Amino acid sequence: MADANGVVRSKSFEKTYVERRTAASLLALDGKNPAQGTEAQTSTFTLRTSMTNVAAAPGQRLTFVLDFEMKRGMHAYAPGVSGYRPLGLKLDAHPLMTAHDPVFPPSKPFAFVPLKEAVPVFEGRFRVLQDVTLAGGRDLGKTLEAPDPKIEITGSLEYQVCNEDRCYPPGSLPLKWTIKLIPLDRERGGRQGQPLSYPRNSRSW
Repeated sequence: MADANGVVRSKSFEKTYVERRTAASLLALDGKNPAQGTEAQTSTFTLRTSMTNVAAAPGQRLTFVLDFEMKRGMHAYAPGVSGYRPLGLKLDAHPLMTAHDPVFPPSKPFAFVPLKEAVPVFEGRFRVLQDVTLAGGRDLGKTLEAPDPKIEITGSLEYQVCNEDRCYPPGSLPLKWTIKLIPLDRERGGRQGQPLSYPRNSRSW
């Protein structure tokens, strides 16, 4: 990842060429916003859900993005809290997709003086990232032959929100993303129908 001045700021390496993170997913990890999304309102926060790629090929790793904006004075509990329901993202199992562990931002300590407790919370605006990797070409073979190949990923967001005076009952929001499937691009570079060629004395590939 390079900045506007051409300075490399981060690097990403893949363990295998058949499973690769998309360029849009890399940008999301760097804080960039996906172009499309849907918005849900609750009494305590606003949630905007989006995904880095509306279309993906077998083996590609893409990212679901959840952008939260807590209402004034509200906080959601972070993973690791005891005695409250932490914010949690659960995806339903799908045979053509592998879900990775969600990535939460750093939490903030919240001191509740009456109970003499300090708990980790999320406040204000924050982002949760959920990576998924599509199955390989063989597993997606029959699905790709459909007139409009796609898969639907469903899940739920579990949460509990409080303010300085009260705690609201635990809640759950249903989530859904639709990924259009595209075949792998097996075309070689260069002019169509012609083999690739390199300078005879070149040692750079």
